[in-house]
Amino acid sequence: MRYAIISDIHANLEALCATLKDIKNQHVDKIICLGDVVGYYPDPNKCVSLCKKSGLISIRGNHDDAALELCPIDNFNPIAQEALLWTAEHLKKENKEWLQLLPDHLVVDDDFLAVHGSPWDPYAYIFSSAGALRSFSYMRTNYPTISICFFGHTHQKALYTSDENSVEEVTQGTEYILGNSGLFLINPGSVGQSRDGIPGASYIIYHSEKRKIEFRHIPYDIETTQRKVRAAGLPMMLAERLSLGY
Repeated sequence: MRYAIISDIHANLEALCATLKDIKNQHVDKIICLGDVVGYYPDPNKCVSLCKKSGLISIRGNHDDAALELCPIDNFNPIAQEALLWTAEHLKKENKEWLQLLPDHLVVDDDFLAVHGSPWDPYAYIFSSAGALRSFSYMRTNYPTISICFFGHTHQKALYTSDENSVEEVTQGTEYILGNSGLFLINPGSVGQSRDGIPGASYIIYHSEKRKIEFRHIPYDIETTQRKVRAAGLPMMLAERLSLGY
């Protein structure tokens, strides 16, 4: 089975379209989204509609929850809060209903766990080996037959591996063969708002039989998204950061 693993679209239509075009050329069987379909950028309705049309399997992220008023926005920074209020106002009822029905985590085909933030908390960030170690401990207790977890939320590509007592963070290369022992925690990066220092969209191809992952980076029309941010009256910082990849 070949899976495309995407995350953090954040209503960036140009990034999503470019990513889905590349995914189509990869001949995948399923597309899995790790949440945050909306938030930040100016095309929440078109992005939700495209996700539905593409048969994408998604979970909810914290921005999805906040736009649906399932969680308070107090813990978001002021720019994110402004964008969330805009999103909640502009998101159509049928698209809110679709988002609300999404789970906050998912075990896919008894093969891997899909979460937004972390296995133990959908809003928690994993930025370090310490967070990965806690995730692996949680997986061993709560998902003893699952060895792979894909997570998003940080907008940064990551691969952590673990045996019984240690965690290794892998930082080099774009293709990896996952071993048959140990646990794996993998972040595909973000489609809609890269924070890896490289402008563009990122996602993963996962081949389950070969236990192979490939990190893919896709350029898209950033200037069009930036013009839309200006036209919508959203914070300009959201447009500017797309050119920086952070």
